[in-house]
Amino acid sequence: MRLKPDEEVAAEYFQFLADRDVYRAPTVLSWLTDYIDTHNEQEVCNLLTNNNGQEAMSGLVDLLEFDDKRLTQSVVHILGTIVEHPSCRKYVLQVPRNTASNGQNNPTLFTALVNMLMSEDKNVVMNAAGTIANIADSEDGRTWILQQAAFQDALPILGVLTVDNHQWAASNSALVIARLCLSSEGIMKMLSHERSNYILTNLCVSLCGSSPGSSMNAAFAIGRLLEREDARTKLLSMKNFSNTMTALTKMLHSDETGPRKNACFAFSCLANSQEGHKRLLENLNSEVILGQLVKLLTDEDNEAAWFAAVTLRSLCNQKEGVFRLRDHVQVQASLKKLIKAAPTSLKQDLLTELKLAYTVINKLPKLQPPVLSAKSASSVSAHWEAVVATTGTKIIYQLFQGTTCVYEGKSTSTVIKNLKSYTTYVFRVRATSGSDEGPYSGGALVSTQQGVPGPPVEATSEGKPQHNSIRINWRSPDAPNGIITGYHIYVNGERVGVVGADRLSFTAKDLPHSTSVKVQIAAVTSAGEGEKSPPILCSTLNLSDYPPKKPILSTSGGANEINISWIDPPKQLGIIDHYELVMDGEVIYSGKDQGYRVSNLEPLQEYTFNIRVVTADGYIVESEPAKKKAGSKVVKKGVAGAEGSEEGDEEGDGSGGGGGTEGDSDRPKTESNPEKVSKRSSSRSVRSPIQQRVGRDKDRAKTSHQ
Repeated sequence: MRLKPDEEVAAEYFQFLADRDVYRAPTVLSWLTDYIDTHNEQEVCNLLTNNNGQEAMSGLVDLLEFDDKRLTQSVVHILGTIVEHPSCRKYVLQVPRNTASNGQNNPTLFTALVNMLMSEDKNVVMNAAGTIANIADSEDGRTWILQQAAFQDALPILGVLTVDNHQWAASNSALVIARLCLSSEGIMKMLSHERSNYILTNLCVSLCGSSPGSSMNAAFAIGRLLEREDARTKLLSMKNFSNTMTALTKMLHSDETGPRKNACFAFSCLANSQEGHKRLLENLNSEVILGQLVKLLTDEDNEAAWFAAVTLRSLCNQKEGVFRLRDHVQVQASLKKLIKAAPTSLKQDLLTELKLAYTVINKLPKLQPPVLSAKSASSVSAHWEAVVATTGTKIIYQLFQGTTCVYEGKSTSTVIKNLKSYTTYVFRVRATSGSDEGPYSGGALVSTQQGVPGPPVEATSEGKPQHNSIRINWRSPDAPNGIITGYHIYVNGERVGVVGADRLSFTAKDLPHSTSVKVQIAAVTSAGEGEKSPPILCSTLNLSDYPPKKPILSTSGGANEINISWIDPPKQLGIIDHYELVMDGEVIYSGKDQGYRVSNLEPLQEYTFNIRVVTADGYIVESEPAKKKAGSKVVKKGVAGAEGSEEGDEEGDGSGGGGGTEGDSDRPKTESNPEKVSKRSSSRSVRSPIQQRVGRDKDRAKTSHQ
């Protein structure tokens, strides 16, 4: 079967390319240029497939080493057009490295294209940059470029060309960088390049250049860079970034759709970060930018309108942007009008962005006051209504105790702890989002339950020390934590008394004298007994500080008598009620006199005497003992005298039964009135041991006489 004319020519011409036939190359290139310009992708792909296209493309690349501008431009044009077709791209990207007849390695396709970027002929530069841009339009093409050894050399060259005076050379060079920025690896290699600042600076400057294409492509590249934190940080730190924002603002007003669209894209990427958001709102042209974005919502190009809506929604990501858009006279009204009209020409993705922005700009609703319940003396539970987020915005609730935020989270309930007992609190709640703060709800009141009270304060002892009691005063607790129902009083850790809430004093009785004790008070509420007050050290009266002097003893009155006298203590406890005379441990006298005589004592026997002073308050202080022996002289007397003495005792005062001195010697005699005794001894008569012994002697005498 005879081949068709085109197929015959193609087979012959492709063989010329495979054979590197330089003389026939112009004819082949002219025919191939015409063919790929007039045939569709499938036809071009079939041509390459049926005619050993891989080997032909390898020969085509080898032609780039010849110093023939027309030839090389035709080759670049053909390669650039072929790589525009995804199905044909592999024939170019998979061209192997060949060896020429002179034994030298031919340059790879990318190396050859980079060398052409440095040509003085701007058309050559334009075509080379355009071919690289076409290769970079696909993911496998970008990967191929980034793997080339010459890529590091190409970046600064492309950076310079973005600001070139040749419009299309600048535009295509900026397009290469823009498409490389679609790859994370491409951005990383650009940022890590030793001339990274130089490349980025030229990219920003190209926004202000004379080439609309270069500005448009640079705006897209800058938008992609602003999406990454590391690249964004580097761009925002550049001194001329304010000029970049000014240039982007001018592009928003461009008559061409591309620049408007890419400027919106760059602003939307800038607004997505906190620092970029701040830069945009603080820019001197911010009002102009917002006004133009509102106008672009109705742009004839739906994609430009969509990017404008995305930028407005990006500004709503933070509350400062929301407040700014609310204050703008056009934004809210325009969004509402567009959503309400919802023209059929408005695409769904644009309408979605408009609704998202409008919903966020509208204020969050005011919530009802939270519902509160006291759980204990120190905790309160709270719950409130939920806000339905129609835009998917995450709602965060804030609960305030006064002006202090005590809860922040997604839940609509919480428990507030560490509150004071029996205290009234006011709580408010509001809804927030990452970009807005709703109004506060009304206040809700709640009182915590009663708790155990704090310690009473200012506990002190009252009055002079007593010999067996202590009186304590105190003040109610500074933190009652409820209603005080009473107080418990403790002495040395043991509870000794309970008083009502209206009593702030207590007398602890039946304590030993001359003793120090620790006293504490604890308040009581319905929740129980609270903390004890700090212990205070109290002392009962130390009676040893007020001793009377020893009694004065003498025997001048008679051999079997001892006279006792005493004086008032030099340091008195109080008013003296009476004295008590103690002989050998037994009280023989109680009265107010300060002298006493004891008779009928055993000769030469020693007796011990003490004086007790009893005050009107009931204090009793005893002197140190004094000792004395009775005299040795015996009074002569008969049994009858003794009997007479006994009879005289019965008749009283020695006036009968023999009477006289002899009768008086049989009973104790005193200068004081023994009938006057203290309250403690008034109910009984006092009979001394001597009197008891005298009575026994009389009984023995009678027995002997009989």
